[in-house]
Amino acid sequence: MRILWDRKEATVRDIQQSLPPGRHYNTILTIVRVLERKSHVTHKQEGRGFLYRAVAPPEKSRTHALAHFVESVFGGSPESIVLKLIETETLTLKDLDAIRRKLRKRAQSKEGSK
Repeated sequence: MRILWDRKEATVRDIQQSLPPGRHYNTILTIVRVLERKSHVTHKQEGRGFLYRAVAPPEKSRTHALAHFVESVFGGSPESIVLKLIETETLTLKDLDAIRRKLRKRAQSKEGSK
């Protein structure tokens, strides 16, 4: 999806060439077709091939994917995913500070809207 967002349109071959070596054409084609079936991607014919493009903007797609991930992997618990990121030291102290600032800002905006 990131490649399609960056390039606006791409063929399966374009996508393959933008990925690290070793990604098979048919595997990428299968993924693109699944994304199209789920309405994340659409295509138009160009010559004998297809040009694919993302349907939804990145933020909407990320929000949807994250909600699905939290539900399917973490039993619907956002707290569990954050705790796992902290436990595995995936989040740096800089990341945690940024999160604290965003939480404070969110709390202040909610208090101001009451």
